[in-house]
Amino acid sequence: MIRAVTIASLLTLLALVLYLPAARPASAFIAIVRSEHATLSEYWGRQHALDMLERMLQWQPETLPSPPLVPVAQTAATGNGNGNKEVAAVGNRLLNNEYFRSLNALFVLSTYRMAVVIGLLPGILPFMFGAFVDGFVSRTVKGKVFAGHSPEAFSACVCGAIVAACLLVLVSTVPVQLPPFFPPLLLVVVAGFANIGIANYRKRVDT
Repeated sequence: MIRAVTIASLLTLLALVLYLPAARPASAFIAIVRSEHATLSEYWGRQHALDMLERMLQWQPETLPSPPLVPVAQTAATGNGNGNKEVAAVGNRLLNNEYFRSLNALFVLSTYRMAVVIGLLPGILPFMFGAFVDGFVSRTVKGKVFAGHSPEAFSACVCGAIVAACLLVLVSTVPVQLPPFFPPLLLVVVAGFANIGIANYRKRVDT
């Protein structure tokens, strides 16, 4: 079950990455970045939003060829100059189409949303750490008082945590404006599932 959930999530992510650039123009992805940045500036504060935007820009290449993020074939200094120019021209025509521009814009949107998640981690990590510690304490207490550990609850919580974590990656590619609280909410869900799953994990003891 856990393996099937992980594989399905990865295949869905691959399908979205390949399909969305063909369905949406590059301007649509950039417009969402601008809109979400304006919303985050009001919701989390202008300085936090600027820090998230700066982090995203640091993940971009130092030089942006045309189209962005895709290297353009360069003409070699030696050899057959005409042939190299033809090869470079063909390569540039292939890479300068709308699909590759949209793919690069999708990359910008995804990295921006990942930068937002990382920017919010300092405020969420204490809660996640507390959830993990509470889960281990609950598991220890159940073992001392001989309370029943539920393998079904453990499996369901592991699947739920994987789905929430994969959903966080999947929504980073969706060209729809997300609510500002949605990424941290998914992290809280992961911590909640982990808390219940750890509390119901029963370690096998060899006899």
